[in-house]
Amino acid sequence: MKKLARELSSIYKGRKALFVVPGYDRSFLEYLTEEIDSSEIFTNQSIVENKVYISTYPPKSPLLKARNVIIVSNFNTRSLTRVVDQVIVKKSEDLMREAYLRPFRYRRLLSLPDHKVSQLRIDFILSLRDPSVLPANVKEMEILSSKGVKIIQNVEEVHASRVTVICRKLNQLPYLQLRSTVLHGGELIDMANNLENWHVVTLGELGYFNFNHSKPLEGIVAEDRPVVLIEERTVEPRSSKFKVEMKRGRIKVNGSTIAEYKVRGQRMHMRVDCGRNEEISFEYPSFQTFLSPMTTGRCTLLFSCVKRLKNLEACKEISLEAYLMTKNYVLSVGRTNFEAVILSSLNGVTMRDLNVGRNLRLKVMDEILDVYIKLEENYFIIKCKSCEKFKETRVRVRRVEDNYNKLINTLKDMLLKEMITLKDKG
Repeated sequence: MKKLARELSSIYKGRKALFVVPGYDRSFLEYLTEEIDSSEIFTNQSIVENKVYISTYPPKSPLLKARNVIIVSNFNTRSLTRVVDQVIVKKSEDLMREAYLRPFRYRRLLSLPDHKVSQLRIDFILSLRDPSVLPANVKEMEILSSKGVKIIQNVEEVHASRVTVICRKLNQLPYLQLRSTVLHGGELIDMANNLENWHVVTLGELGYFNFNHSKPLEGIVAEDRPVVLIEERTVEPRSSKFKVEMKRGRIKVNGSTIAEYKVRGQRMHMRVDCGRNEEISFEYPSFQTFLSPMTTGRCTLLFSCVKRLKNLEACKEISLEAYLMTKNYVLSVGRTNFEAVILSSLNGVTMRDLNVGRNLRLKVMDEILDVYIKLEENYFIIKCKSCEKFKETRVRVRRVEDNYNKLINTLKDMLLKEMITLKDKG
């Protein structure tokens, strides 16, 4: 996991970030502190301005006031996506493929509903070797605890386990939290029909759901029912894999383009095919822009993907991943050192070149802005054909020594007007 920590650290852009690393442990947090300057694992001390704090999910409230924070979690949520500036997701399926995680054994058993006390369920758990258990109800928790069984009291605070037993129905993200305890080759036993499904797991890791808490019921005595094995298998990565890429103005899935994009005029523009070519533009990417339900008829990336791939499940995962990529892309564009971009383009350009007129290509991330510059008498004439807000301007030059600085400042102003989008307030 040290190599993975190094990889994620190199991607970190500062400010608030979320690293989704299913199956992470304390050592992974420590590796991050080794790789990121001025970083430390957050405890409860006061916030220092120049520190990068590393925390687990859920982040403690003082951290929300810190400038630089990395939250490490087994999953993403819609609300977390809105709060942080950058989201990096390493899906458990991909981590298995890359051998950071290992396949695990999965058993689904049928027993009494979780609001009923089952002695046969208790006996089955007691037959296991050193399990960690989320009990079905309060009464079973008391019985199991009195027998020395390791009880999971708080779903938000879990640790790696050889065997984890889930005895009550959970929402998607609490299930992922418990699932993370066996991702290094353990065993997950589901006695509440939660179902292990790669599609739902991937949506949860990418941030399709929000975290919903549930408390155990008291438990009532009822007629018992034998524990029955319904399913047993080893959970391994799916055979099919979709690779989502965002580069050179195109969002591609396994090499097939499902959208084109560019940042211009302080907005992100995305061209998609929903039966006709349509352009969507926004100041900052939102969940609805990418994943509005097909039934709304709204043209989204999901709609365009389904039209191309004819696979709704895969396209939900793809569109969600592209949403996070776009969020990170907009951040990276905004954090670009525009002055360095301009100086690189002006390298080797002389005043004599500008007297006759010169075409420049300003490269911001993977976007190219074509600019024409000419010095006429006491004015710089600057034109940008590929811009939306900035088309042409004349800049008066009073002294020769001011020429270069005025040109740089004007080009920087142009990039600010074209390439900086406004952050979503939702």
